[in-house]
Formats: sequence, structure tokens, C-alpha cells
Amino acid sequence: MNQTADVIIVGGGVTGLLTAIHLKVLGVDKVTVLERYHVGSGQSHRAAGIVRALVRHPLVARALAESIAFVKDFEQRFDDPILYHPSGYLLLTDLEQADAVNDSISAAAKAGCEARQIDAVEAQELQRGLREDDETLYVYEPGAIHLDPMPAVQAMARVAKRLGVKVIEGCEVGDILTHGGKVTGIESAQGRFEAPTTLIATSVWGAAQLARLGIEVPVYPHRAEMAFFHVPTTDDFRLSRIVSDARSMLYLRPEGDRQMFVGWREGDRVHGVDDMDDEEPDHYKQTADFERLAAMQRRLAVTLPPMDNGFVHRTYACVYDYTPDGMPVLDRADSVDGLYFALGFSGGGFSISPWVGRSMAQFIVDRKTPSQIEPFELKRFAEGKLIRWANVGKSASTEVDSD
Repeated sequence: MNQTADVIIVGGGVTGLLTAIHLKVLGVDKVTVLERYHVGSGQSHRAAGIVRALVRHPLVARALAESIAFVKDFEQRFDDPILYHPSGYLLLTDLEQADAVNDSISAAAKAGCEARQIDAVEAQELQRGLREDDETLYVYEPGAIHLDPMPAVQAMARVAKRLGVKVIEGCEVGDILTHGGKVTGIESAQGRFEAPTTLIATSVWGAAQLARLGIEVPVYPHRAEMAFFHVPTTDDFRLSRIVSDARSMLYLRPEGDRQMFVGWREGDRVHGVDDMDDEEPDHYKQTADFERLAAMQRRLAVTLPPMDNGFVHRTYACVYDYTPDGMPVLDRADSVDGLYFALGFSGGGFSISPWVGRSMAQFIVDRKTPSQIEPFELKRFAEGKLIRWANVGKSASTEVDSD
């Protein structure tokens, strides 16, 4: 027997779950989320879990500020806690980036988040062990947070179910069903699900699903590598802040008491499709390559000299759904009525997901594009209207080694 819904969401990560929650808040009766494995098993559980608003693009800054507020208010709003760490965010960049930094501070302030330029003394007070030189500009955003993504995903899933969302795990989706130019449902491993509206929120897998309907989106697989580093065992050094360093091209956040999560600032490394590490998302090496890991370790010691005596604890890799401008595609299909998609988060999906979920739910209910997501429409690529938002510029002195 076929199952029916008002809206089917394919993908049980943060985007899918938060869209489902907001659909219920807006009064949609029957919402079904279909997840191939368990909720959060795609890119969501591999996220860094960092949310900060210090970016140059005003709309992106507002979206990120909304995400910070959403996480902080989640327990009060939904009576289910999300544990987060209010550690604050330190940006290290070059002096010649002062104009870009001022733009970012202004955008964050307009979004309701404090950020300010600080001197090296205050930077050291906030995070002992940071590199000190006359070429570094320091910026601090005290309201930035980080969190463990999977407990957060589980909280979202619990809330969704309590609101009446049907979340079906272990349900691999096959064809998107259409008739007469309209979406009619989904064929899956657990049978057919019928609905007049479907949202594809399947990260790097979404482009292939849409391509089967002749819908081409510029979303490409890009393999990214992360590592957990342990602080020196003979020192009381600790990482207490989120840090992003344009010189080393790394970002990092605390992981418990004696470790730190470290990843590449992909926006400094990926400037187009040719820079992407194309990997099949279901079949790829899930640990970091030795050469890149060694380069990461050398660069980490540039940002935090005490980590010259630290060591690698463990590593992993994931495959991002990357777009040419590193920003998502939030749209609906022109050729198939009722088919929506939210893809191409380029490694930043977790941090922006509360805003995306609210915006996509509004889009689906109103059946017209909300003004805040018009810049994220698919047509921007054909029209050359790419979103310029990324990390405050790559340092002129990033070549600290020969990797």
C-alpha cells in the first residue's frame, strides 16, 4: 500500500530535518523524511559544528547570526537541549586585509553579532600560544559557538518526530516520480510514497538524482580532509577558542579538553571546479592522505607554535557537495512542478542549516521564492551572479611549506 504525505523530504541530515520542523511550525499536516541510513549519516555527522557570523556578505552574515540564535534558543523553543560551547571565534589574517575585515565586522554588527579588531596582547589573553608577529591582524567574535553535530542532529530528529514528522530510516530512494510535469512522489526500498511536493536535500548525492530528470545543477563532489590533534603531553597548553588563520589556511576548534579539530579553509584552496578533488561519495578513502596530513601538522604549528610538539590523534575525510561559488543552490525545478532542492553547501551546510530550513519551508508553503533566497537560485550561475562571501582573504604569505 502506498504511503501519502503533503511534503516528502529526501535526506535526513540537518537541512532535511530543520526544513521538516519548520514545515510543521507553519502548519503543514503530513511531512515525511526519507533517509537512506540513519539520520545525520551523510555530511551532517562529519561537520565541524562551528557557527560564526564574521563574513563579508551581509545576507550570509544574517543567516549565520540566525543559526547562532536558533541553537541557543533551541531548548527553550522545543524543550529539547542542544549542547553547545560558547567559545568565541578568533580570525588571524594579513594587515592588508583590513578593509575586508572592516566589511566583515560591519556585516556581523548589522546581523546583530559583535565582532571587533583586537591587538596581539588581547589575542594571547584569549588564546595562549597564538603566533605573534607584526604582520598579523586579529579579529574576535565573542558570540560564536561550536557543537558536536550528531547529538544536535538527534535532538532535531526527536523534535521533528514529536511535532508529527514521519522520519523513516533505512529507506533508500530510487526514482523521483512525475506525471504531467508535476512531481507525484518517490519510489523507494520501502515502497512508494506519494506527495505533490518533494524536497531533495541529499548533499553530494542530489545532483545525480536531479540529473535523472534532466535537471542540471553545478554541484560537484570535493573530497576534504580533517584531523584531530592532541596537545603536547608535557605541557598544559589547551585550545579554548575557535581559530581561523589565513596564513596557515586552517581552521580549528576545541575537541574536549586535550584535543582540537583541524580542517582546511577550503575557500582558500578551491577557486573553481579544476581545484576540486573529485571523489565518488560512496567509495572514497575516508582517512587523510599522509602528505596532506603532514602539511596540516606543519601549518598548525605556524598558527599555534606549541603544537609543534603535538601529535595526530585520528583523521577522516568526507565528500562535500561543492558549487563554483561555495554557496548552496536553493531553488525549485522549472520543468517539474512541486520539486524543490537545497544542495551545494560546500562544507558550510551545518552552520547555515537553521536559516535554510526556515527559508525552504517558507518557500514550499508559499510556493513563491522568499526574497532572502533569491540570490541562491540556480540561475545565478548562468547569469554570472556568483555570491562573493568567503573567508577574509588568503594571506600573501601562505606558502609556509611546499605542499
